Amino acid sequence: MLRRTEERTGHNAAIYALQPAPDGFYSAAADGLLVHWHRDDVNLGHAVATVEGGKFLCLATLEDGGLVAGDLSGGVHWLYPDAPERNLHVAAHTRGVFAVLRLGEELFTAGGDGVLIRWNVNTRRTVESLPVSGNSLRCIANYPGSPILAIGASDGTVYTVMSDEMSVVGKNVGNPPSTFCIAFQPGIGFPRMIFGGRDARLNGFDLAFVKMPRPFTAIDAHNTTINDLAFSPNGKYLATASRDKTVKLWDAETWELLKVAEVVRDRGHVNSVNCLLWLDDETLITAGDDRRILTWSVG
Repeated sequence: MLRRTEERTGHNAAIYALQPAPDGFYSAAADGLLVHWHRDDVNLGHAVATVEGGKFLCLATLEDGGLVAGDLSGGVHWLYPDAPERNLHVAAHTRGVFAVLRLGEELFTAGGDGVLIRWNVNTRRTVESLPVSGNSLRCIANYPGSPILAIGASDGTVYTVMSDEMSVVGKNVGNPPSTFCIAFQPGIGFPRMIFGGRDARLNGFDLAFVKMPRPFTAIDAHNTTINDLAFSPNGKYLATASRDKTVKLWDAETWELLKVAEVVRDRGHVNSVNCLLWLDDETLITAGDDRRILTWSVG
């Protein structure tokens, strides 16, 4: 159901972010490197950008081929592999930037200072800042086709924010003591956000009525912190990554656990798994503290 097919190495520190790229994908790590990996050749990977002293925590891609990375010091880096003279480094947050999300011509960064910043992608300037919480903002997701943002914080709270108004319209208990990852479930016709965090449980809310979410039945998913979760493009599967060194695959309709990918039996990760990326409905990429990038075949 989940079979490891490839392994890539090259980073010198923990890997925290993966994003799709032409012919493959990008990885961003605490070594300050952004690497482009070719999908069909495990040996074909090259650094497309580097920031000395930068410890990258998150990454987003731009339509013009650029990349935006957030770092542990609160910096937001606009990077252009084909035109490095355009690179721009902005000290935007007073603490680490844990999440970045692009929505069309706007980009949002969520920081350890509890602030959500909206940027204009074309001018690369900040448009508006919204103090959301007195705690770190750790993750952000958008319900497609709407201005609804779901933001998880380090006190476990999940905030609902309207991106067009930059206003908080909902506040709910998430995964105390910290919510680390969040996503909207695709293909079900209404906004359901699923999130995970330090309590090792999958939880969620149905936002059919944004200001009055209905509880979602929690699932004891891992032995320790859930660092990331991601739905397959067709919405059939949910993958979760954990500090317990495992990757788990779930049926997104029944929430049945389909597969646990672990160290010995499956040649999985030997340290915390930090990030996930679906390349298609049958190909999952994972990376983590062991500095390895693994490819898994689903089905």
